[in-house]
Amino acid sequence: MKKLIKIFTVLAIVMYTTNTFAEQLGLKVSNLNLYAPAAKEKKSSGSDGGIEKGTMQLDVSFNLGSHFAIAGKGGFYRGIGLAFVPGVTVNFDYAVHPYASVGGYIGFGGRSGSAFIGVGARGVFHIYQLIADKASTKVDPGKLDFYFPLHIGAIIVIPSKSSGGSALAGATFGGGLGVRYYFTNNIGVMAEVGWLEMTVSKIGVSFKF
Repeated sequence: MKKLIKIFTVLAIVMYTTNTFAEQLGLKVSNLNLYAPAAKEKKSSGSDGGIEKGTMQLDVSFNLGSHFAIAGKGGFYRGIGLAFVPGVTVNFDYAVHPYASVGGYIGFGGRSGSAFIGVGARGVFHIYQLIADKASTKVDPGKLDFYFPLHIGAIIVIPSKSSGGSALAGATFGGGLGVRYYFTNNIGVMAEVGWLEMTVSKIGVSFKF
């Protein structure tokens, strides 16, 4: 009889402590669940829509003030030259990091029956995304993108039939400063200045995916 009383006493103590521990554990878990959504919300806020790894940007722009290739030999271009050749440039950038993108470009232009073609690769450093991540900014990086573009490629000139000349080509490389502003999550405007792919300045439309 005494053994049964001892066994029931031990079982009662174990059940009581187990229930108490379970209640305390349940309270702690509920507290974690209470604060978890807030932490998640904080993480997703701020730079919503900004540059992330995998972000793609496509720019279609008009060339304003064109230049020739800056290096070449033989039948290629020699030296630096400036001119105005109406045309367009299409850039494609793929973000490999929130602060850096890589991609390519192709451009077309024409003057006096001659065709100008530019093709090559480029990289972009998203300076505004870096600033927004390190300090508070008034404009969300999902809407504003200040960046430094760098390119390397070639310019090919196909002369008009009347000139009777042969096609020429030369290397080009350089950089500049660019800005994009998105009115929606995917569509905006852009502008760049500097020694760009085929021009010294351009303005156009930007698409973000």
